Amino acid sequence: MTVDDDGPGLPPGDPERLFAKFQRGREEGNAGGAGLGLAICRAIVAAHGGRIAASNRPEGGARFSFTLPAAESES
Repeated sequence: MTVDDDGPGLPPGDPERLFAKFQRGREEGNAGGAGLGLAICRAIVAAHGGRIAASNRPEGGARFSFTLPAAESES
């Protein structure tokens, strides 16, 4: 599954750092936030056995991709 946006994209550098607690994509400015959103997303996805990653889209904006394992059928 992927989620794309058409914003300014991710800052240069290692996108993995964006998943650390209190890490913000951009320096302090008009945008609010404590830098916990992506850390919480990663914790939820990991708790379900999945993975999440971030990248820049070639046409601009950011892309967040995640995978979750397939559910086992109940028999």
